[in-house]
Amino acid sequence: FKKDINPIGSIIAFRAPMYVIEGLIDLEDSLSKDYIFSDDAINFCWEIPNLCPIGAVAFQRWFNVNIAFTLSKLTGLKIGVDGDDLMVDEKFIGSDRVERDQGKASVSITYSKNNVAIGHTGINIKAGNKAPGFAFSTNLSDGEAKIFMETVCNIFNNEIKDICIAASKV
Repeated sequence: FKKDINPIGSIIAFRAPMYVIEGLIDLEDSLSKDYIFSDDAINFCWEIPNLCPIGAVAFQRWFNVNIAFTLSKLTGLKIGVDGDDLMVDEKFIGSDRVERDQGKASVSITYSKNNVAIGHTGINIKAGNKAPGFAFSTNLSDGEAKIFMETVCNIFNNEIKDICIAASKV
């Protein structure tokens, strides 16, 4: 990806399974002995220079609101954001066979080190039988997944450019 690195911020999107049992860096997840699993997920990984930890979290939450809006528009699902989690208001049966009124369609983490923020948001396409019971599958088609990834990357790139332009005017 080196040829596409942007000095004001970069993003990549790809589909891949997610599996994190040990080494979770999110303290809340570690304390609740939570884990991450998805048979098929869209992964957005981004990096923004000159961003402190508070700025990284603020950007992550703004970005995830935009991801939720884009996903809701594409799927017709009612999707909100709780902290950094994308929550889908729809009845479904989780991998634990429990019926729920709401499910979590995402995993997300960010941090800043040496004033460089990095972040990840993963969106379940198929959470799978090994996923936590609350994990919601969006069941995006291949075509929908491609449109979704391109749209979200465009949102990121346009906003980073606009932020840098606005910051240079003050």
